[in-house]
Amino acid sequence: MKSFLTITLAALSAIAIAQDNQVLNSINYLKSKEFDKAKAATDLAAENEKTKGSAKMWKARGDVYRAIYADTSSKVRALDEEAEEKALKAYINCLAIDLKENAKDPIYKPDVKGPIVMAANATNKKAARYGQAKMFDKALAAYDLVESALIYDFDEGMKRNNITKEKLMYNRYDMYGRANDIPKMQEYADKLIAINYKDPKVFVNMSNVMIGAKDTAKALYYIEKGKVLFDDNMDLVNQEINIYLARKKTTELKDKLIAAIAANDNEVLHAILANIYTKTNELEKAEAEYMKALEIKPDYEVANYNLGVVYFNKGNEWSKKAGDLPPKEAAKAKEYDAKALEDWKKAIVYFEKSYEVTPDKATKQRLRQLLLKTGETERAEKYK
Repeated sequence: MKSFLTITLAALSAIAIAQDNQVLNSINYLKSKEFDKAKAATDLAAENEKTKGSAKMWKARGDVYRAIYADTSSKVRALDEEAEEKALKAYINCLAIDLKENAKDPIYKPDVKGPIVMAANATNKKAARYGQAKMFDKALAAYDLVESALIYDFDEGMKRNNITKEKLMYNRYDMYGRANDIPKMQEYADKLIAINYKDPKVFVNMSNVMIGAKDTAKALYYIEKGKVLFDDNMDLVNQEINIYLARKKTTELKDKLIAAIAANDNEVLHAILANIYTKTNELEKAEAEYMKALEIKPDYEVANYNLGVVYFNKGNEWSKKAGDLPPKEAAKAKEYDAKALEDWKKAIVYFEKSYEVTPDKATKQRLRQLLLKTGETERAEKYK
């Protein structure tokens, strides 16, 4: 009669073999594209104490889940809604074990270093989809998982797909913003600022958030930080102008810019000052500053476009004045119409210069509108 110990050891050996077979089963089922069976086999292997420490098992599992999320069939993809994350986690586990057990000569690294990049890219895109679906916790967890894969970016494939620690930090900042978690959004904004992250939207968005919280001092703090990196960004400039206008500190802002021009005369500062004069309806001063900007840089698109706007608005004002006159003032109305026509023609000149540099749809439409107003129908066809 066999001893109890012999029977027990035999039983345990049989269980271990059975679990090893689950790894082989998952590989074979994947080869025959029996994805449901491959998934079932790898799930059993991943839960078992005997195989969950196996790099081979984790590679097989990564391959199964990568095949599921990458398949063209919606039926196959529906086998697991978190296939991207599970594939990436499996490859991470595979490499962690492989590099620990076979540090001098890794067995699975050559075969896994490519798939882990693909799984990281897929999971990163999945996080964005989670965000669109307002599944913010899942999105943030996916970004955490992607970041844990960065140490295995051996050939910088993730980096080439713009998956970096800095970009993931920005993605979390953006996700907290979508979730309206202002404290966490601010925490990550400050982290981005600390590493000089090159995106002016961070500063503009945080300024808007602080304005919403009625903290204009903090809003200006973000603007000032942003202008250190993006001194000619018009979104930041306009935000700063609007804050000063709201605080009724336009004189202070003008003085600040005039002093800056005296220290460093350039087209951007003149355009900013002109913009302020436009907002305070000092159109002659605005016109003069835009002209100074264009003396320095004749093809400066911002100045050309905004000067076009100044003349366009002046022409509209003359036209309105003419229309408001009573019939007996026909001579004056004619005079005002002539002034409107003169300003509109000036506007056309500057809009065209702007359009040459940046041929956008809005400028094109405005040019056509003005040319028709001034009777230049043939030229208007160019902007149809």
